[in-house]
Amino acid sequence: MDAVNKLITQLPEKIKLWRFVGKMAIDQLNKKVLDEVDNYSTRKPRDPVVARSTTTTQVVPVNKAEAKVSKTGRSGSTKLPIPGYENMSALQIIELLAPLKRSELITINKFETANRARKTILSKLKTMIDEDQ
Repeated sequence: MDAVNKLITQLPEKIKLWRFVGKMAIDQLNKKVLDEVDNYSTRKPRDPVVARSTTTTQVVPVNKAEAKVSKTGRSGSTKLPIPGYENMSALQIIELLAPLKRSELITINKFETANRARKTILSKLKTMIDEDQ
């Protein structure tokens, strides 16, 4: 009976500790997710998966963006009006679109469509191009 009473008296302190540990775990997970989102468009692409056959080695793209680049064969061949475009996040790019001419917006639109096809950038470009007519 003493053990039960001791456990009951310790229970509020243990609950506080468990809540604290749970809150810390959630805070760490939220921080990690936010860091991943912030660094999504600036991180290096993963190494492609190499599929081996008996005669040749074929490189298989890991994600859609790499697949589109390999299909078009021109990741960096287009001269873009925004230096460092390929290493910027969508939000960074959208902030730099306002002073550009219609022809530059169209160039970026073609490049983005052929490569990463980020919806936020493409919808902003469509709005700006349509307004500029």
